[in-house]
Amino acid sequence: MNPIVRLFRPVNAVMAVIGTVISSLVAIGYSIQYNLFTVAIASLVVFLVLTGGNIMNDVLDSETDKVNHPERPIPTGVISRKSATYIFSGSYIVAVVLAIVFLPLYGTFIALAAIILLIYYETKGKYSGLPGNLTVSALIGLIFLYGGVIFNDPQKTILLFFLAMFSNASRELIKDVQDFDGDVDRKTFPRVHGKGNALNLSTIFIIITLAFSILPYTEKIFGVYYLLAVMLCDIFFVITMITQYRSAKKGQQFSKLSMILGLLSFTIGGLT
Repeated sequence: MNPIVRLFRPVNAVMAVIGTVISSLVAIGYSIQYNLFTVAIASLVVFLVLTGGNIMNDVLDSETDKVNHPERPIPTGVISRKSATYIFSGSYIVAVVLAIVFLPLYGTFIALAAIILLIYYETKGKYSGLPGNLTVSALIGLIFLYGGVIFNDPQKTILLFFLAMFSNASRELIKDVQDFDGDVDRKTFPRVHGKGNALNLSTIFIIITLAFSILPYTEKIFGVYYLLAVMLCDIFFVITMITQYRSAKKGQQFSKLSMILGLLSFTIGGLT
């Protein structure tokens, strides 16, 4: 894969764009076909903010990534820290300009807030343990709130915010357990409280996610087809809950798969 493409972490970026489209679909239904330009701009803003954050993370974590992720472009020397800094700064600037010009005020506000939270997370938050995990998870949740905000109907997408936030909080803890040996300069939750306690808290977040996953159906936001789809998603969350204790790496992989299935469930719910 091209080093620049790898730097942008395209899988995460595509998931973020899909999340923005889905939240827009949930907010306005099939009227989305008449608002494709707004949805496209909002998706691009989310894409730029997310990838900017990913690249900023690679720049600031270039030393620890030599242990945790030695295959990434900066640790391998394919891309310099200086070049990567220009890329993520440009991503943030373009995202804000697009939001100001084309999106409602609240859409611009959330884009700016997300950038500020990303900067906080990368400079201080990720060294604070659980508060850092919750910060980045809230940022993921904002993606699923965004569609409702730009179309002035956040009530329908607030549940998606909580679903995304708690499921990602679980994954963040599993990732911290996976990266335990390389995080020597960070007070991550597992390094302070132990791997077992981190995985137990991850389990609590998964259980909260399972509980929230039913609410879009019971609150009549989505129909029965969503319920059937999310049941499959929930099965994989349960597998994640079990697998994480045996292997953090496999648990993290199952967690990502569960979140992808969650996106599919939201899509089905929005279309039916």
